[in-house]
Amino acid sequence: MRLHEVCDAARKRCAKIPGTGSRRKPARLGRSSGFKPTDRSVTLTGPHPTSMSTLPPCPIDTEDAVRRIREDGYAVVPDFLDEETVERLRAGLAPVFDAIGSRITEEHGQQTNHTHNLLAKTRAVDGVLMDDRLLKLVEGVLGPDFQISGVAAMRPGPGDQRQWMHQDDGHYPIPRPHPPLIVNTLIALDPFTVENGATEVVPGSHRRVERVDPDAATVSVEMPLGGLLLWEGALWHRGGGNLTRNEFRRSINVNFNLAWLKQRENQFIGVPPEVVVAMPEKLQALIGYKLTNFGLGTVDYRNPIETVKRRLAAAP
Repeated sequence: MRLHEVCDAARKRCAKIPGTGSRRKPARLGRSSGFKPTDRSVTLTGPHPTSMSTLPPCPIDTEDAVRRIREDGYAVVPDFLDEETVERLRAGLAPVFDAIGSRITEEHGQQTNHTHNLLAKTRAVDGVLMDDRLLKLVEGVLGPDFQISGVAAMRPGPGDQRQWMHQDDGHYPIPRPHPPLIVNTLIALDPFTVENGATEVVPGSHRRVERVDPDAATVSVEMPLGGLLLWEGALWHRGGGNLTRNEFRRSINVNFNLAWLKQRENQFIGVPPEVVVAMPEKLQALIGYKLTNFGLGTVDYRNPIETVKRRLAAAP
């Protein structure tokens, strides 16, 4: 089934639920030069609600998504978030984006603004990070012992340049081939299109030992607002260039890695302790305040969050 057919089917199911529906246009996956893509979207197995707080979220065929990531290096869940949830995330992240501004150059105009260490700046994304559907997908690739490596919000603007081809697990000097170390994700707060710079991937390249040619044929992963893209850290990919005059491509980037690896962002320093102790225990564990399955990360053989709480309580 093509991605636009998946989205259409999901909309039809939603239309049967009172008060629900979708105004999304059909999305396309994989327009590229010199490459004929196959569908990499994930089949939805139930109705997608307009409110995650009043109706259960749309189920995901986790097994199929994990298989696609293992075989092709990536998978797409086109209707991961409903429009109401996306609007709440946009509103919550607007002050964060406004605070950092954008790079502006005479040649390229207004470009990408990224904000990293997002959990120290806003609580707007907490619920998404703890979404069991997302965590099950990550667990299917990495196993149960994983953590959040970094969280960022991105807003590439008109004139933003195409990235260089890269792998996300290149930080770790581990000989290839090796088991998956990272699952990276993008949650679309705007539609991802070829024109506004949808992520470009080289399908199957996560299984390669040698580097790919910088000019290798790629697939542009287009997806609708609310879509979720997941890819294995060894997949060769890049952000596309934003060729539009007035479109931004907002997204949330959540990077997961194995719990025994060093995180991309130092969550223990980056997120203040008073912020950490106010988080749900589930989120505390996700950013590293837990013991790994191998017993790593202890403080006096205890969960480090206990030490943080004790020190805060003793502070004058």
